[in-house]
Amino acid sequence: MKTNTSSLMARYLWLLNNIYDAGSYGISREEINRRWRSCVYNENHEREIPRKTFYNYKREIENLFGISLEVARVDGHFRYRIAEEDSLQRAQVKQLLLNSLSINETVSSGGEMADRILLEDIPSSGGSALGVIMQAIRASRQLHIVHKSFKKDAAVHESVVWPYCIKLREQRWYLLAYKPQDGDARVYGLDRIGQCNILEEEFDAKWLKNYFRKEKKISTPDDYFRDYYGVYIDEDVPLMDVTVRVFTEQYVNYFRSLPLHGSQAEVSQSEKGPDASEPFSDFVYHIHPTIDFTRKLLSYGQFVKVLSPASYAAEVGEMVRLAAENYN
Repeated sequence: MKTNTSSLMARYLWLLNNIYDAGSYGISREEINRRWRSCVYNENHEREIPRKTFYNYKREIENLFGISLEVARVDGHFRYRIAEEDSLQRAQVKQLLLNSLSINETVSSGGEMADRILLEDIPSSGGSALGVIMQAIRASRQLHIVHKSFKKDAAVHESVVWPYCIKLREQRWYLLAYKPQDGDARVYGLDRIGQCNILEEEFDAKWLKNYFRKEKKISTPDDYFRDYYGVYIDEDVPLMDVTVRVFTEQYVNYFRSLPLHGSQAEVSQSEKGPDASEPFSDFVYHIHPTIDFTRKLLSYGQFVKVLSPASYAAEVGEMVRLAAENYN
């Protein structure tokens, strides 16, 4: 029976999760097969993962996630583990994937725990499109997508794109791709993609990498979003240092524990004294303050105030004034 893309991705992650959890000691084929017998993804109730299938999974994990799996002789037995040079590399990606898999396995297996894990609704979970896009990136194959924006009365568009990378941001998956028809890069939300198919035609991966390096001045996919809050890219909004004051100890600690942006730096603090019931701290961001960043600041209400630059502070203040008028 042919396994669909979504099921294959779940199997890859299941195998990676078991090898990851084994640490430097590794895990044997025998132990993997023992766990496979009770795995929720073993729909055919196989006694073991066939040797050829196992090595196919291993190869796909290495290709898709850029993680090297090695065989090491430990205590006289051959065991599989993540190569030492990859133990810290791509840690965020691996942890996201493995955490998602662990929860998915628990919920899928049913029982009491399935009712004790409350998950948020993710409209852009990716579905089969996510696996298709990942395979297209690995194989340097062009994608045909059918998409529609959130704008009112927006038309449905069909596009052929060269996929560059995928990004998860605030419960939504996004695709950064080069669109040959426009000669420019574009970000697509997966929840706005109705169809996604891999074409036979390949694209020049080296050319695509050079395009982003020369035209967008970036050396890695992450650099494309580095100076922005999320995935909303607007080159008309200048890069600047934004200073924000956060009030109350509770919110100050929240900002410290979960920075809004990679450039966040705490530059000053107030001491709790007789004239101030609560302390405050000032944070600086080196960022393009696009509308998504502004909305994030506004979501904290009276506990956050933009101090500088003056033009941006005035812009945010006007938005607060207009919002207050709705209640007057």
